[in-house]
Amino acid sequence: MPSTTHSQNVGNNYNKMKNKILYILVVIISFISCKTEKKPKNEIIETPKNERIDSLGNRYLELGRFSGVILINKEDTIIYNQNFGFADYQNNISFSNNTSFKIGKISELISTNILREMAKDNRIQLSDKFSKYIPEINSESTIKDFLNYKTNLVNQSSDKFVESNLDNYSLEFLIEKISGKNFPENIEEYSKDLGLKNTNFRKVDSNLAVGYLYHNYQGNGLELQKSPISNSKDTLSDNVLKSTANDLTRILNSNSANEVAIDGYLENDGFSYSITHNPKNKISIVVLSNRKHPVAKEISNSIVSILEDKEYRIPLARKQFDIDKELLKEYSGFYSLNEEMNFEVLNENDSLFVMMGPNKIHLIPQS
Repeated sequence: MPSTTHSQNVGNNYNKMKNKILYILVVIISFISCKTEKKPKNEIIETPKNERIDSLGNRYLELGRFSGVILINKEDTIIYNQNFGFADYQNNISFSNNTSFKIGKISELISTNILREMAKDNRIQLSDKFSKYIPEINSESTIKDFLNYKTNLVNQSSDKFVESNLDNYSLEFLIEKISGKNFPENIEEYSKDLGLKNTNFRKVDSNLAVGYLYHNYQGNGLELQKSPISNSKDTLSDNVLKSTANDLTRILNSNSANEVAIDGYLENDGFSYSITHNPKNKISIVVLSNRKHPVAKEISNSIVSILEDKEYRIPLARKQFDIDKELLKEYSGFYSLNEEMNFEVLNENDSLFVMMGPNKIHLIPQS
């Protein structure tokens, strides 16, 4: 009997020691795991802020005002990168890091960058008068004035003078004059030097998102309409140059010392955009959409407020509720937003409709 009891005690002590060793190993492994784990670069932004930006993008998507990409970069690190909706709704193709968008006025930033690089290489002097390279423009303004948007130029045509505002066509024409190459070739060189992967003038681009217009084009209420394909042969056009959120981040990083704020939309191509860079906090925000709605700047401003823990407004969700049908009659009639913008509100079949030109849009009551 004593020998049996001794064996049991030895066995119990062994099991206890084994459990202690196992526990210690688990603690050590857990400690090592905690010490060596690194967060991916795109998860550095705090979770609550990440979720607020997600909610913001999804609300604009639900309302049909936005569909695209939001990318936030701090110094050389992407702290937020999310897609909303589809690059091609007919074929349910999602956005990717290689999805390109038409970038409109953002091309002006690229043009000024190319000219500044030419100045660094002593191919031009920023103090040179613009007319030195394009005599047709009769002006005392220098290239530096032109780049800083401080002047209007006067275009001389025979004995007729026509004042014209600064535009990107003049910058691109100047680049062609100095380089002896067409602008698409200059873009190729610029992209290669900066390591851009999807910034181009290609007429056929398999990565290009489909642009959409969102209006009452069939008389059935607001619907998505694929934008018409542009057949423009003019290479000096804001409607032709394409880029991605990642490429635009590289471009903004190359301008890290300068404040940048460009936004807009393409009237007939179904694209809108906003890019900003704050040199103080080194944060860049890129919002690209394949919808015409000009809300990209509005989204970008809200993101800034979220990042700075400030108040911001999120659009109301569309939640229909019942309303007294007699009350609807009080809203019918003619309205005027200004001298040039008039519209009529109709009360038909216990519903309200607004007539905007030939479009008849159903108005839905919401809280």
